[in-house]
Amino acid sequence: MARPKRVIDTSVKKEMSSIASQWRRFRSANALSQKLLSEITGVSRRTIQSIESGSILPQQRTLDAFEALRVKYENEGRPTGKRKRKQVEKQGKGEF
Repeated sequence: MARPKRVIDTSVKKEMSSIASQWRRFRSANALSQKLLSEITGVSRRTIQSIESGSILPQQRTLDAFEALRVKYENEGRPTGKRKRKQVEKQGKGEF
């Protein structure tokens, strides 16, 4: 038996779309793949795909991890080259 479709409020759909756009723009601007963003934030790649496609509304802890990374990149700049690899390794261990 098929599951009934959930009805999603229009305001929630707009918020999901806004979040999806923010995540895609951030990744593009910082040359991050979904895989690398996943490693840095600890959010699964599948969840990132779902967020960016606008099919799910992220949990608060997911939004918090993304916001911490966004603020870090805004304040310190995007790591590049060897510095990038070392920072990504640290960030992957939760050392924002």
